[in-house]
Amino acid sequence: MVKQLKEHKEMLWPWLMISFGSIISALGYVLFILPLSMIEGGVTGIGIIAQNLTGLPIVGSTSLALTAAVFIIATRKLGKSFGAKSIYATILMNVLIDFFTILKIKPVTNDILLAAFYGGAIVGLGLGLIYYAGASTGGSDALAQILWRLRRIPIGRTLLIIDILVLGAATLIFIPLEKIMYSLIFIYIEVQVIDMVINGFRASQRVMVVTDKPDEIKQAIFDRLSRGLTIFKGVGGYTGEERMMLTTVVPRKDIPEIRRIISSHDHDAFVIIHDIHQVYGEGFEHLPRRNIATKTTSDKQ
Repeated sequence: MVKQLKEHKEMLWPWLMISFGSIISALGYVLFILPLSMIEGGVTGIGIIAQNLTGLPIVGSTSLALTAAVFIIATRKLGKSFGAKSIYATILMNVLIDFFTILKIKPVTNDILLAAFYGGAIVGLGLGLIYYAGASTGGSDALAQILWRLRRIPIGRTLLIIDILVLGAATLIFIPLEKIMYSLIFIYIEVQVIDMVINGFRASQRVMVVTDKPDEIKQAIFDRLSRGLTIFKGVGGYTGEERMMLTTVVPRKDIPEIRRIISSHDHDAFVIIHDIHQVYGEGFEHLPRRNIATKTTSDKQ
């Protein structure tokens, strides 16, 4: 019974996350972006360009055709679950945008720069939740997830490149450059927040220490931080001397303390500290069972 409840919760949770993300994104667009006529790239931007080039009312049909084509490819690569969630997310977010617009909610600010910053953060948060739950909201989003799945290219980076290319083309055709500049600020903030949500808020850092006193440092880390670590043997390329190397992963907040530990035991230690976006395992997050790049058994059949 407990196992069944847990399985139902795991199945329901992504849909709740998609719903919540759609609400947040829709509010971000209505409260900040749409009232000030900022522009986003992606398939919608391509549709606008196509309409201006041909003179035909084909924004919707162009966007729909591109989205459908990418969704077909994405469903084959990422699974049927991705397709179902993406259709739900796309319909829900767009219905909510129209619904909030009909309610005539007043924009939060008329300052386009503030709208770009806060709108980008809110829309990015909502979209990040949708992507993390294994869904997409349009053609370029699905393409970004395919590239993440196949090449591990960050979703935000792909979206930023696509949007810059589309907006650059739009600038050459009909859109004022100033409007594009503000829109790029919005897009940049948006994709940064998307990557932050997908990579997790619990940013950690890896610490590598080359030292002559590995045992003292190791014990101090155990006692004061309760963190595990790994010990390697290394040989200096210049001196040829054998030295010990310690490596551990700790939350960012523990970095000042670990620096004090190392300095107090070996002031001449060689230390490397660098960012890590995702850490799974004991003492950190559990591996997600239903990630944006994970297919269920039923999807593979």
